[in-house]
Amino acid sequence: MIILIGTKGQLIKMAPVMKELQNRGISYKYIQTNQHPQLNRILEKRFGIKPPDLHLWKSKKDLVKFYETPFWFVACFINALRNRKFFSNEKLIITHGDTLSTLFACIIGKLFSLKIAHVEAGLRSFNIFHPFPEEIIRRISSKMATLLFAPSSWAANNLRNEKGIVVNTKQNTVFDTLALYTDNENFIKFRPCAEKYVVAAIHRQETIYNRIRLKKVVDIILSIAEQFTIVYILHKTSEHQLKKYKLYEKLENHNNIKITGYLEYIDFMNLIKKCEFVVTDGGGLQEETYFLNVPCLLLRQRTEREIGLGETSFLADLDEKKVKYFLLHYPKFHRKKEFIRFYPSKTIVNEVVNFLKNFS
Repeated sequence: MIILIGTKGQLIKMAPVMKELQNRGISYKYIQTNQHPQLNRILEKRFGIKPPDLHLWKSKKDLVKFYETPFWFVACFINALRNRKFFSNEKLIITHGDTLSTLFACIIGKLFSLKIAHVEAGLRSFNIFHPFPEEIIRRISSKMATLLFAPSSWAANNLRNEKGIVVNTKQNTVFDTLALYTDNENFIKFRPCAEKYVVAAIHRQETIYNRIRLKKVVDIILSIAEQFTIVYILHKTSEHQLKKYKLYEKLENHNNIKITGYLEYIDFMNLIKKCEFVVTDGGGLQEETYFLNVPCLLLRQRTEREIGLGETSFLADLDEKKVKYFLLHYPKFHRKKEFIRFYPSKTIVNEVVNFLKNFS
């Protein structure tokens, strides 16, 4: 079997699956398309994941600028063709989520006559433009995959009309990652400030590449900074866009906003666990804050995930009234019921092993 991923988010959520394979002594090939090569190498070491067997993108720099993406995609495709022998005798390619690497893995799977397994399948916003292009990639991947690993009953129900085999893993694999690495003092390097603070993380393409939306988001963060200290996690792409639109200095010059670069995932999650609440446009943090039982203000119009909504997460888009409501009531945004722990990574490995036995 082959695991093909490329972003740090995919690696974070596939790490427990890869660890489960390694712990059972099950062989797999690991291919990287390397949108985040530096971060991925760091995460592989900290998670105890073997290094990639094949790099389809050779650059050591992260993809930051939008125009770099077509060159990356073509280069990966050419390198896959050059290494076609690497794919021979394999039966299954496993990918994750809704990134361009997901779409690439599905295309390569079809090209080399491999069955496709899609982890985190069935998430839907039901609007192809929110988020874009992720929603389109999710729908295409569901059509192409043979094994569809849905992280909830809701997601599994969204796949009821697909031809593939739908498996409800009951939780997202990121819960396995969080269970392994949060609250483990051996893995914590970054220590958050002792004062009360809010964490902000804005990175989605639909936000950062839209000048009007990004300005509104910055205005919201500035208004929150009048009441709270904000630790602003700034990714390279977001920094580039903020500077391009002349918004960066507004954040940098505010006394209550502390800008920090990317934190390793384990440190980031432990920072979030101790904060007052999170401000984000990311669906991943919607799930992670649910697991950590931390309030989350979602600055997006729609979300493809149902988990945490009305409990830990509040969908506000850029509505000033909704943002004010959350700020007044954020202490109430916590889980309403007892958290039940499942083990989605074990379920995925069990199903993959059984599938490959029956396939042969």
